[in-house]
Amino acid sequence: MLHALSIGLLSLLPLANHAPALQDSRPVVPAAPASAPAPRVRVPVHANASCPIMGKPISERLFAETVRGRIYICCKSCVKDILADVDTAYAAAFPRDEVHLNKSCPVTGAEIGKDAVRIKLQGHEFAVRDAAAAELARKESQRTLARLLEPALDDVGNATCPVSGTAVAPNAIVVIDGHLIRLSSPKLVEQIEKDPQPVLKKALELRGKPAPAAK
Repeated sequence: MLHALSIGLLSLLPLANHAPALQDSRPVVPAAPASAPAPRVRVPVHANASCPIMGKPISERLFAETVRGRIYICCKSCVKDILADVDTAYAAAFPRDEVHLNKSCPVTGAEIGKDAVRIKLQGHEFAVRDAAAAELARKESQRTLARLLEPALDDVGNATCPVSGTAVAPNAIVVIDGHLIRLSSPKLVEQIEKDPQPVLKKALELRGKPAPAAK
């Protein structure tokens, strides 16, 4: 009796081993593609360590625009004193200039030649192509320094702001993923940080196009 029962159980094993596996009939949902990282947004800052008037730590949001570039300060009340004697304030803010033996002009991109002029901006002494380039370098000091110190940047050179659609302003710049972009106001940077991709796309579309007509 026991032997017969064993034979009966063994006869069932092949059926169990070959039973069809249950399959999930639910549709397979493909995984969502990984989103591209947001473009990196930054504003190059080349600041002095302390306020040349008060000797206190500076704020990167406060500065006086001068022919020697930006001189950063601790409070707005120092602007008047700096503008009254720029040379003295500059010497206090940047007691030692870093000397650059650049071979190309950071303003025009042209090779430095016999008409070159050496200028000082925010602790950096370097050469520009000629007197006209020197004047433009002082007017657009932040763009000039960015091109001098980060030659790998792609200077889009847009004459129209990709955010406001109006003419760009001197020293209002932003760097998005290695592209140097000019703006109509530095206040637009906070807005750009929220969604930089459309701004970069628009700026590249504006490359080489003339400035908008004055209204």
